[in-house]
Amino acid sequence: MKIEQTFGEYIKELRQTKGQSLRQTAYAIEVSPQFYSNVERGCKSSLAAEKLELLRKFLNLSTEESETMYNKAAQASKRSGVTVPQDFSDYIVERDYAMAALRIAKELNADEKDWQKFVDELKVRKEQEQ
Repeated sequence: MKIEQTFGEYIKELRQTKGQSLRQTAYAIEVSPQFYSNVERGCKSSLAAEKLELLRKFLNLSTEESETMYNKAAQASKRSGVTVPQDFSDYIVERDYAMAALRIAKELNADEKDWQKFVDELKVRKEQEQ
């Protein structure tokens, strides 16, 4: 059974895979090497949204890597009351209709099939508009 990686373990693996040192990465995202080391080791839960964005850019993460990073950051930050991935929390908060849609989906207990149908229909509609 594979144990799920923590946020810190995941960003450490990404950093190493991309060939960046801890010190280079810390400076690129404007934190101290000690602070960044504490994040990777799990002594700090996560990074602020702007630091995550700097990390995404510095490590040149793919869409999949970025989404995984943001999701793991949100999971790690649950202790702090943050439960929404930081890359789209502003999108939700700034749009009442997005929050309303999420509340309706929750009330109706929308499952993965429901969401996939919604996404597929949205993609088709947006393609037709172009």
